[in-house]
Amino acid sequence: MKRRRRCQEWSGFAVDIQCARLARHDGSHGASPSSDYGRHWAWSDADLDAITVLPGTVWFHETPAPGPRSRAFRVCEWVARALTGAGFWYLSGPLCAAVYFGLATLLSVRRPHFVDVGRFTAGVFLVSRRNFPPIFAFGFTRYGPQADALRSGLQIVFGPVSLMVCALLPRNEWADFQSRNAERAAKRKAAE
Repeated sequence: MKRRRRCQEWSGFAVDIQCARLARHDGSHGASPSSDYGRHWAWSDADLDAITVLPGTVWFHETPAPGPRSRAFRVCEWVARALTGAGFWYLSGPLCAAVYFGLATLLSVRRPHFVDVGRFTAGVFLVSRRNFPPIFAFGFTRYGPQADALRSGLQIVFGPVSLMVCALLPRNEWADFQSRNAERAAKRKAAE
């Protein structure tokens, strides 16, 4: 089955939507909010903010994703990883095997996983397809999208996967947040 490529242009207006036409198409870009919506938004490269609503649906039909992997496939995958890790351990040592297991587990992530510990959170998630991920990147997370927002933690991007450790709120706002949560819990308990 031939994989169809989608146009990578995004609109510049209030509704941030990706063009749903095929790559290298002629004419304006267009996209509908769903596959059964009777209209679509159209915009051109010359003026991304000039939007027109036209009749008809423009929806990109992706090639179907493969179904869930069978238990036998997953067991074989883990056996192959264990044998490869044992080989690294035998040839190079335990540190090499640990790095291999860490990277293999990291790259097998399919959905976000986060753990909250008090004011901090740590997790792993997939990088958006809109942003082409680098092979390796190291940076800081921020409390907001503004360029002058305070730093909240660290982020490491490895291929399509991102590891992040950051604070949920700044230290001065965390005390207020905890007191508001305690008041809500007391009100709920009193109402019961």
